[in-house]
Amino acid sequence: MKVYKSTNRIGQLVSFEVSNTLLGRKGFVRVLQKIPNMTILRTPKRILSWFREDDFCEFEINGKKFVAEEPFGDNDRYWVGESPCARTSPELDIIVNKFEKQKWPLGFGKN
Repeated sequence: MKVYKSTNRIGQLVSFEVSNTLLGRKGFVRVLQKIPNMTILRTPKRILSWFREDDFCEFEINGKKFVAEEPFGDNDRYWVGESPCARTSPELDIIVNKFEKQKWPLGFGKN
């Protein structure tokens, strides 16, 4: 899966974006659910979530809270970062690695 990393001035990962072309919001949540110690706090609404909410998913891993959003509701990427402000953490590395290793189609394979 294609991932676009955002780093701070010293090269540390602070957030990332993932292409949503084939993923979708529910697919995004399915990838998160495969991460050990992951707790999903809020998932996308059932009907027209892309129309009603830019921030569509909140989740937590090892006590760190993250958010996923689709800026303007019509972007071709989902942004992921720590909530309330993006900063570097080992948990973010775990999340981005899972998306980088995810194979298509979702639900198949060992990832």
